[in-house]
Amino acid sequence: MVYLLPLSACLGVLVLLGLVERVSRDRAQMAIPIRIHVNGTRGKSSVTRLIWAALREAGVPAVAKTTGTRPRVLLPDGTEQAVRRRARANIREQLWLLQVARRAGARAVVAECMAVRPDLQWTAERDMIGATVGVITNVRTDHTEVMGDTLPEIAASMANTIPRNGVLITAEERFVPLFQRRAERCGARVVLASAPGADSAGVPG
Repeated sequence: MVYLLPLSACLGVLVLLGLVERVSRDRAQMAIPIRIHVNGTRGKSSVTRLIWAALREAGVPAVAKTTGTRPRVLLPDGTEQAVRRRARANIREQLWLLQVARRAGARAVVAECMAVRPDLQWTAERDMIGATVGVITNVRTDHTEVMGDTLPEIAASMANTIPRNGVLITAEERFVPLFQRRAERCGARVVLASAPGADSAGVPG
């Protein structure tokens, strides 16, 4: 019993902090109508940069973040800044990115997926970014220790970032049926990206 009061106080503080974080996230999402989550085995950083550049060219103020050994934040004025980390990379950076975008007055945010584990990919999308558009660049053999030994298993892992009631864009035609099945569960639709000069094919949801 002597420990009950301190434990209750700690629990109350944790709950309060969680509520504050949730409200902050919700406000950021409401202020940023275009939220794009870029996943895939290869090319995520390049695609993130290309989408950010295209949005800026279209007159949409956008903030983006690439990951990797030299993570960068790309700002609406065309400049970029290094992400300084005091510890190892953590998917909570995606919440920080939303706040950066909100403070910068961005109307769009483009986030390169940081997570590898399937459960963390789901958490990053559902509990943090809440994307309106998802992108899966490609599916290749990588991180088999957590994503699975086969390409279908890896594709299923990446499907955890399909946005609820949003749109998934992918160039992986062979995995469209798998993505479509997962998209139907969360009210999303799948669009197959085509090579330049070819027609894009929408896959109805």
